Amino acid sequence: MSEIWSEDVYPKSIYIHWPFCKNKCRYCDFVSFAGHEGFEKKYHDALLREIILFSKSLTNKKSEKTFNVNEKIKSIFIGGGTPSLYPLNLLEELVRTLKIHFPFDELEEFTIEGNPRDITENMLRVWSDLGINRLSMGVQVLDDNALKKLNRFQNKKDVFKVMEIAPKYFSNISVDLILGLPGVSKQKWMETLNQVVSWPLKHISVYFLTVYEKTPLYFDVKSGLINLIKENEQLSLYKRTVEILKQNGFEQYETSNFAKHGFESIHNVAYWDRLPYRGFGLSASSFDGVNRFNNTKKLSDYLKNVEKNDKSSDPYFFEKLTLDQVVLETVMLGLRQRKGLDLHRVLYLLKRFQKVEFLHNIKSLESRGLISVKEGKLVLTFKGILLENEIVLRLLDF
Repeated sequence: MSEIWSEDVYPKSIYIHWPFCKNKCRYCDFVSFAGHEGFEKKYHDALLREIILFSKSLTNKKSEKTFNVNEKIKSIFIGGGTPSLYPLNLLEELVRTLKIHFPFDELEEFTIEGNPRDITENMLRVWSDLGINRLSMGVQVLDDNALKKLNRFQNKKDVFKVMEIAPKYFSNISVDLILGLPGVSKQKWMETLNQVVSWPLKHISVYFLTVYEKTPLYFDVKSGLINLIKENEQLSLYKRTVEILKQNGFEQYETSNFAKHGFESIHNVAYWDRLPYRGFGLSASSFDGVNRFNNTKKLSDYLKNVEKNDKSSDPYFFEKLTLDQVVLETVMLGLRQRKGLDLHRVLYLLKRFQKVEFLHNIKSLESRGLISVKEGKLVLTFKGILLENEIVLRLLDF
């Protein structure tokens, strides 16, 4: 098939998906596999081919037209799966390939995700030498029993070990936490928070537990084997979490993300600001400013597609966004950020009658204490953060 990436667009960010894990967590809905080590080299080779083919398509377009945007990659993110399982010799080849085919001279952020159980000092050293400058670790919670029951084989000892050595190689370290995991008491959650803020971190993500359909956790909850904490208790913990993080210098810049000043994730902000990004690998998503598309989720299909095509892997999903979808994305992603939604940016996209209704809806939500307007930005109040989806629907009720 022909390359579907829009002409005159250069991605600001690159995402690389490494789908392999040692074991699958019971709550995980990501495209990942346990026990597929035999496919690692084939998958890696397919990744390199997809990257090279896309780069060539950009080069061919550039020979016909001049790009009207700054042709520089700002961020790279290697996610998964468990990227800390990426064999170091193959990872080195991946980074060399990226450097050959994309300009790195303005690259600001290069992140790799890791499971604390896998990370060694040699691994950290190699990553740093390759130019990776941000480490993101899935801590989830410092409760060994709760994690074991969820089939996540790491423990507090693993995390403490990495936190002793990682700062020698990385000045920008982030950890992920999950609020609402079954079996985690309020005391254990607070102990986790108090420990985490004592580490030399620059960024913390706190996600609400989502029970995805067809995951083992979903069936455990449905059958009554596992009980989740009540929603009001979860929201109370979230409010206290935000307070503790703020007291320790972590400012909330997005619903689930907190950072020391100047260390907001460049890569994630690019997603929320709807900047063009290209994803490589199984199930990876891409956005060129007009179209959204995803690679296939089937490993065998991905390997075949990349091999047989002379331009790119066939997308599993492709969508050219309508104006209504652009408005919805702009509002939804803008409101998630604490800097707020640019009011003029939305009004520019709306028809005349929609503008009138939109402004009326803002006043209605302001009167309920759910949003505020500051210097042309629409910002959710704390009460509003907890009702974000409802607010988006109410704003766009034309």
